[in-house]
Amino acid sequence: MFTTFSPVLPSAQLSIDTSCPSPGTVRVAVVGEIDLSSSDVLRVKLLNVLSALHPHRIEVDLAGVTLLDCGGLTVLVVLGQAAARNGCRLRITNPQPIVRRVLDLTGLLDVLTARFGQAPPPATTADMTASAGILAAA
Repeated sequence: MFTTFSPVLPSAQLSIDTSCPSPGTVRVAVVGEIDLSSSDVLRVKLLNVLSALHPHRIEVDLAGVTLLDCGGLTVLVVLGQAAARNGCRLRITNPQPIVRRVLDLTGLLDVLTARFGQAPPPATTADMTASAGILAAA
């Protein structure tokens, strides 16, 4: 007996808008569902912003995000690590309650939502590395 799986296609419901509100800062507003089908689109966009614009700060506004699964979490962790390697700070803003809950349960809420003027929590690297390992196994 054979099982046929449908291919996972990028979500048509994901919208990504980039702006530069001040020198050295890039704001990326995301609207829609960040899941397995759309996380690659978001990953490529965010890494392109980092490599092409070389910002000091990237602010990812999740006010319009209605779902964040392990694929989306992985994108945020990978971007946070890439940003740190490039001397850039990543900050997540305006997470909706369901997204905030997912970030909180994974231990990433305080790490990813720390204000730019604040030092990230001491366990930032360990938390992100541990979360990346857990998410990669998922």
